[in-house]
Amino acid sequence: MRMPVLFRAARLCGVLLALALAAGCATLPRTPYTAADASMGAPMGIPGVRIWADASIAELMPLLARFRAARDRAHFEHYSILAISGGGQDGAYGAGVLNGWSETGTRPEFSVVTGVSTGALIAPFAFLGPAYDDRLRRVYTETSTSDIVSGNPIAGLLRDGVFSTDPLREMVARYVDADMLAEIAAQHRAGRRLYVLTTNLDAQRPVMWDMGAIADSGNPRAVELFRAVLVGSASIPGAFQPMMIEAEQDGRRFEEMHVDGGTTMQVLAVPTKVAAASGDFLTNARRRSFFVLLNKKFEPDFDMTKRSTFAIAARGFDTLMKSDTYGTVLDTYRFAQKFKYDFRLAFIPASFDMKPNAVFDRAYMNALFALGREAGRRGDWYKVPPGLYN
Repeated sequence: MRMPVLFRAARLCGVLLALALAAGCATLPRTPYTAADASMGAPMGIPGVRIWADASIAELMPLLARFRAARDRAHFEHYSILAISGGGQDGAYGAGVLNGWSETGTRPEFSVVTGVSTGALIAPFAFLGPAYDDRLRRVYTETSTSDIVSGNPIAGLLRDGVFSTDPLREMVARYVDADMLAEIAAQHRAGRRLYVLTTNLDAQRPVMWDMGAIADSGNPRAVELFRAVLVGSASIPGAFQPMMIEAEQDGRRFEEMHVDGGTTMQVLAVPTKVAAASGDFLTNARRRSFFVLLNKKFEPDFDMTKRSTFAIAARGFDTLMKSDTYGTVLDTYRFAQKFKYDFRLAFIPASFDMKPNAVFDRAYMNALFALGREAGRRGDWYKVPPGLYN
């Protein structure tokens, strides 16, 4: 994901110094578990609410069956998918786009919403529609560093993250409550779907969480798990503490380590993989749209790189993530062509050259929100990924 220099340096500093000091630093205790446990364990005792996002087509076929069943119940006239990327504080752009889009009266009720990292924090608001726009606006325009992270970075090197995510957990708890889950559960029963991605760092695999199924589970720990997934998806490994999610398998309890979904995927382009195995995916809907909302710049962004270890490593990581995002967008575009979806892509324009002065710089986020809001009002969506055709 695209991050300001301070943020990237903190991340890399945490990872590299932790490695350098590994021989002399104690680690926090953990209960051992296996790859099989990770595949079959029920998080917080709630079964059937997640699947490996990189699973084989055969493993994903039950998901496709559930998609079809939900579609048939809902009888969608317009089947629309919204995939929201990571981007840290740049999520203010996506929040602005959604607010501006609502103001035009043309924003659809999305059939499927997916989110990764900061996109995961946006996704529940986007899923529930314009009634939640003001809350989404407040999250990305009234937030500062102290609302997201806390702690001493040096002391953090002796823990499992440079910064504590306690403030982020508290913020998520303020907005995500039982009433919100009840609304999401009702929409889930109506056939709509909400997915969020985390990375199981132990397994080195992306995990796709069915947030509507969590909300509709009736389990007393549903709100706790829902919040944990959102925070986990936004927890950059090394910089933020990971989210330890309790799971059960064969009567044994253990904790899985979940971190930023962007570590494995920048955009969760559901359901492209399962759809690739199906020749008639959603062909009964009269109209189909696939919106990809990137909280980052899409095209290469020239910037002189300092001759320092951290600056070079951060720039290299940023380049890798940008390349991965480009590939995912192209795959999504090809899917849209094959299955006759109207493809739409939005991203931060290259002309936006403001730099943040800190992690979660409020002035920077407000400027991005305003930019996104105007883009949403104007309908600034690309029908073809830039650079694909001359």
